[in-house]
Amino acid sequence: MSPKLHHTLKNLFRIFLILFGNALYSLAVVAFILPSGIITGGTTGLALASAHWFHTPITAFVLCFNILTFLLGFFVLGWKFAATTLLSTFFYPILLAFWQQFPALSSLTKDAMLCTILGGMMIGAGIGIVIRAGASTGGMDIPPLILKKLFHLPVSATLYVFDFSILILQMFFSDIEESLYGILLVMIYTFVLDKVLVIGTHQARADIV
Repeated sequence: MSPKLHHTLKNLFRIFLILFGNALYSLAVVAFILPSGIITGGTTGLALASAHWFHTPITAFVLCFNILTFLLGFFVLGWKFAATTLLSTFFYPILLAFWQQFPALSSLTKDAMLCTILGGMMIGAGIGIVIRAGASTGGMDIPPLILKKLFHLPVSATLYVFDFSILILQMFFSDIEESLYGILLVMIYTFVLDKVLVIGTHQARADIV
């Protein structure tokens, strides 16, 4: 195999991983998070809070927020970051809208615990796959990366702070049980995310941090 062909196949596989990771992430949100009413962190959590208070469409909010954070990432982190994150920034909200066209996905299970476990595992795996591909899922992944570059703050620590802050925003209109499931969800997907990164290469994380 020629070096040029090998490089092309490697890039195509990288793109596939980014798309697959986002597909898994968005499917988890549509199939388990939105139907169960479980609160969550990240851009989706912000979208749920905005939908409650301002009646904004979730998909539209996610797209606008992703574009805003993408532009911030481009100016602060550079073109390489922008190139690897562009797919996620636009592909995730498109997939979110796509999965919502299949009503059967929202009725797979009514068990909140099952939704929390399956949703958390799929979200963690999806984000982990994207990061292993050397990209970011966009949205709330970007501010911690910017803070690391500007102020040398640990990405994992700031990501946890953002996620739990977003959970707190949703706790104002959620009952205690939904809040507890939300906390469990964040714990599950951060645990799975760490495991996915551990069994793979750490180079992807190094590329974007």
